[in-house]
Amino acid sequence: MMIALLAASALALPPSNATWSSLATKPVVIDCTEDGGRKVCRSTGVIGVPVETAVSTFATLDEHQAKMEKISKIVRLEPDTLLVVMDYPGMLSDRSYVARFSRRTDPDGAVVFGWVPVTHVGAPEDNTVRLTWLEGEWRFQDVGGNTRVTYVWDADPGGNLPDAGLVYKQAGQLAIQDMANACGTTILSP
Repeated sequence: MMIALLAASALALPPSNATWSSLATKPVVIDCTEDGGRKVCRSTGVIGVPVETAVSTFATLDEHQAKMEKISKIVRLEPDTLLVVMDYPGMLSDRSYVARFSRRTDPDGAVVFGWVPVTHVGAPEDNTVRLTWLEGEWRFQDVGGNTRVTYVWDADPGGNLPDAGLVYKQAGQLAIQDMANACGTTILSP
C-alpha cells in the first residue's frame, strides 16, 4: 500500500540562517546543527534513478526492506504509519521508531515525505531502544534524470553512545545508501 497523503507537518526544520557543521563530504554530504537544544542532521546524495522511481519506492518502502543493509524490519501498521527497526552495529541495541508519514510537493518540485513519531497499539514492544522523539523528512528532487535525495532527521540516537559523531555520519551515509539499494541503484555523487 502507498503512504497516504496527509496535511500533517513533520520536523520543524532549522531556520534558513542556521549554522551547519560538516561531518562528511563523500560519498554523501552530511551536516549537523543545533536547533532549540536538539541536534538535527541532514545528508544529501544523488542516486541513479528518476525521481518518480525514488518516490514510488519510498511510498512502498516496506516492500523493499530486504534490499536495505541497515533497516532490519519495516511493518506497515496503517496506510500512513510504519514501524521501522534499524540494525545498530556490534553490541549496541538496535533502534526502532513508529512514524506517521505525510507527503507534499514543494514549489521547487521536490517531493517530500515528512514524518512525526506516534504511539500505535500495533507496534509490539521489543528489545530495541524505541526512539519516541524521532522525526524528519526525505526530499526527492530531479537532477538531470537522476534524484537528489536529502534526508533530515532529529539526530538523537538514544542511549549513551561512545561516539555520537560517528553515529551521525553512519546514519546519514547509510540512509542514502539504503535508499539507493531499495531503488536498485547506487550513489552517484554527493
